[in-house]
Amino acid sequence: MSATNAIALLYGPSEVWKKISDKQQSVTEIYLKFLIFFAAIPPASAFVGATYVGWTVGDNTYKLTTESALYLSISAYFAILVAVAVIAAFIHWMAKTYGTEPRYRRCLKLTAYSLTPMFLAGVLGSWPILWLDMLITLVAIGMSVNLLYKGVPTVMGINQEKGFLFASSILTVCMVSFVGMLAITIVFWGSGVSPIFTS
Repeated sequence: MSATNAIALLYGPSEVWKKISDKQQSVTEIYLKFLIFFAAIPPASAFVGATYVGWTVGDNTYKLTTESALYLSISAYFAILVAVAVIAAFIHWMAKTYGTEPRYRRCLKLTAYSLTPMFLAGVLGSWPILWLDMLITLVAIGMSVNLLYKGVPTVMGINQEKGFLFASSILTVCMVSFVGMLAITIVFWGSGVSPIFTS
């Protein structure tokens, strides 16, 4: 799926979800043609923002060392790729409960494309303004949730009622996964793998 079609998903989700559902894509194609590029937007932007712009708190500006920011950005990038695959696996596992048995690639497609707004919002990390980043991130989360609820019935091939329940279950899995990632981050930071600020 091209970047143009991914952006079209934001303002015409029903039609674009149908196109996504009908298009035959392997897991490899989903990663190579969409996910590896879009998942790189937030970590790459955060790297630029953390090393060249910095966070301003009061009268002080905080920047990370290039090495520290690079390590954290690469780790975040791979964490995103793995998290998408894991959430898709949970969707695949739960699908039978809602009367559908999709192939894994269809579950991955739903997961990856539902996250499009959050990937695009990640570009704000290149200019770290806390209140603005938080506001746009909340809007992007809302848009991703909307895409998920609209996409589940079409991509999974089920009715609206089951689609709503299925999407709610997926949303729960996403929230649990997010909390898990935060816990892993805290463990890593406690083990000495934490941001290093420039002096």
